[in-house]
Amino acid sequence: NWKNASTSAELDSLSPSSLEPCSLSSLANPGDAAAESAVSVKGVGKDVKDKTEEMKEPPTSVPASRNHRQEIATKDQTALPGGKTGENEKAKPKDLKRPEGNNGNNAAPVKNEKEQRNQSTQRAKESLLSSMEGIMVYFHAIISKHFEFNPHQHKVFVRGGKEFGEPAWSHNVCEMHYSKDLHENGSLIEGSTTISKQHVDKPIPYKYIICKGKNSEEYEFIYTSQQKKGEYVNRCLRVKSSLLDSGDWHQYDDIIYGTRKDLMKGKQIAAAVMLDSIFSILETWNAINLKNFFTQFQQFYSVIHVPMTYEGEEQPWSALRYKEEVRKHLWECVTKKMAPFLETSGDPLPEDYPVKSKLGMGMIVLFLVEKFDFLLLENDLASLCHLLRLDTNSLGTFPKDLKDILETSQSWRVSLVNLCQMCMDKKVDFWVCALPVLHHCMDLSPPAQGSVTQPEDTWAALEGISFSEFRETRPDQKELLELMRKNRHLLNVDEFLFRSWFSLLPLSNLAPYMEHFIDYLSQSPPHVLDCLLGTWYRLKGLEKISNRNLQVCSLESALESLLNKTKMLNIKNTFKMLLHLLDIYQEKILEEPLIQPYLIVCLKLHETTCRISKAHTFYEMPALSAEIVRRIIILKPLVDSAGGPGNETGKKNSVKTVFQGTLAATRSWLRKNFKKSMFQAGYFYFSPVTFAYSEEIEVWRRLVEIRFPVEHGWKESLLRDLEGRFKQEMPFFQICAFCNSNWDATGAEDSVAKCFEMCAIEAVGLVCQSQTSILEKISYNNSRKCDTIVSAVITKSWPRSGGEFVDNMGEVLNHLLIWPDIKHLFKLCGMFMRVLGTSVLSSGTS
Repeated sequence: NWKNASTSAELDSLSPSSLEPCSLSSLANPGDAAAESAVSVKGVGKDVKDKTEEMKEPPTSVPASRNHRQEIATKDQTALPGGKTGENEKAKPKDLKRPEGNNGNNAAPVKNEKEQRNQSTQRAKESLLSSMEGIMVYFHAIISKHFEFNPHQHKVFVRGGKEFGEPAWSHNVCEMHYSKDLHENGSLIEGSTTISKQHVDKPIPYKYIICKGKNSEEYEFIYTSQQKKGEYVNRCLRVKSSLLDSGDWHQYDDIIYGTRKDLMKGKQIAAAVMLDSIFSILETWNAINLKNFFTQFQQFYSVIHVPMTYEGEEQPWSALRYKEEVRKHLWECVTKKMAPFLETSGDPLPEDYPVKSKLGMGMIVLFLVEKFDFLLLENDLASLCHLLRLDTNSLGTFPKDLKDILETSQSWRVSLVNLCQMCMDKKVDFWVCALPVLHHCMDLSPPAQGSVTQPEDTWAALEGISFSEFRETRPDQKELLELMRKNRHLLNVDEFLFRSWFSLLPLSNLAPYMEHFIDYLSQSPPHVLDCLLGTWYRLKGLEKISNRNLQVCSLESALESLLNKTKMLNIKNTFKMLLHLLDIYQEKILEEPLIQPYLIVCLKLHETTCRISKAHTFYEMPALSAEIVRRIIILKPLVDSAGGPGNETGKKNSVKTVFQGTLAATRSWLRKNFKKSMFQAGYFYFSPVTFAYSEEIEVWRRLVEIRFPVEHGWKESLLRDLEGRFKQEMPFFQICAFCNSNWDATGAEDSVAKCFEMCAIEAVGLVCQSQTSILEKISYNNSRKCDTIVSAVITKSWPRSGGEFVDNMGEVLNHLLIWPDIKHLFKLCGMFMRVLGTSVLSSGTS
């Protein structure tokens, strides 16, 4: 049953055009963000902005500042001023004139105009508390057009409980002044008073009363379900200490109705108007007004999010069921505020637009999203990130645009990190363009060059962001890479952004990333060092994964899952790009004051590469990382920046240390990956001797031929290790393996082939001492290697006298008769003669 619903029948219809709620098709859930106005209110309540600059003692009633509204209504019953709910089945119009504080049977007579003036004066004297003694409360409301309110002839007052002064409900607390014509939606009215601090965090009943002349007072209707029989239903003011900042409280009410038809639409209209009023605070952009904006918005939200009434005590307005819709509607309004900044037409903002900065609007919306825990859809997240992205024409004013807003006491860094995480969860990549704002809020020190003691998240300025999971769950980020390329102008304003983007890309995109920004690297050589360091961080991460996998599975399966062919190719491509950068920018690198960071990082890169390359088939990785070290070592300073020999000595010592570390890591890698014997024999007597690792000669050759400066002895050190490995095998196996057709020299300068040949010849001498036949088992497929061994067999087995070869015919004949390989030698001679004869015959006939 609706009480007094028959009064003022003309109020039963509201203009459809004015009451249509905002709509936002992109946000379907009612918890998705914060608020925006549907009706533009310009210049409302300018005194509150000014009040922050000069505090004056307020009168009992002054026009309130930034405003908002919430509507008080439900659908079951009506609370009348002066009459208890449930007293009558059908209320009478005269009930509208009964004061709220009286019971239903004893309505106090309406005071005449003179008495009201006297009481108002007395009330002003009692209420003039300074801001230090009390809390200034500003009331914001909208009076419905159905009251036919004329601000020149009519007045609206607030009346309330004893907290506003004794006796309760018998005097005007404050007058509500006309502020703005809202046309079909009524009129915006605002007023203020001061209450004692002892009433903070306590419910206070109040209601609006409309006076249209002498002896004509009409209380507003409040529609709600009856909670307690016999109790009046009033509005409820609760000043929350947790939301008091400057000491003021803004009570954002809704539409003041006599009767009404659609309460929900009225609430939406009121919320939009009040939101416009709050945003108008920002017409003058400064830290004080921003602080007031944030405070008033929270007060506004606290009032409308959980509407309350007063029926003897504070009661939630459960019948309204607006709580589920309020955040959705507020976000619809906020998106309208965002819209002008998202337009691609290039049109300027409206002159009366309160917020002039796109970045400023982005930070405001970020505050609303974070403060009210709104969950946004993908399009909304992308729009917010777009506001937080710097345009090319705003790079110069970037720090200035953020100065005032960062002076507020909000946790901007936390909010931005949370936004990044939300975008990652919903696969919205545009957040990477908002990183310069995050980095500015982090107040970072200038980036340290070449420090390997920082964790990657600190180095990349991505602390608190799960960036490693982000890049690993999306192995190919071509679209993200293209987004970075289109927004490359951001690199000019953020020293950390190049690192951040590097760490966000998966391994497969690192080489293209460096290639895309090669011109930027030419302007900023220190980022070449960042490329080296970023690659080291990436490989270090792979090392951790590898070690974790090896604890639960075999070496082979761990390598299969971690270092497959695709990943190896990506690492190789990354190393090749690093080598390219070192080649083309070596002169710019030499212009830097210190080369040592490059040396340290390159050594770390090589050591890590050797650790993660856990199979000899991955030898190209340590080979390339060693090449990177070599590129830095061979750099010769064009100018000695220190101006003295001490600096050069220090550089030489650093180079020596780095070289020794590189050599040690390489030798260790070779030992760990070639644990088996070098050769293996077949099951049968005449089975050939083969390499246990078919690629071993190729691996040694690739590493030995890296052209470190001769004075460091790279080649000699590795060849000694190779020689030692050869000589660990049986001499006969060395000879047979040397003759094996599975390998061959690559040319006259093949150091590995020469080392193998030298070891094989020495092995021939050892075998010949035992009078064992060599020529019967070796392969003759390669004539050059065969010639080498036959010559060595003849030489090593020939008898000597006094250290000289014997030439006595008798001794020679005796040697030939007992020599085990003589018959194989004759066979070889016959074979060679036939080959030679065939060759001569062929040449003669031709």
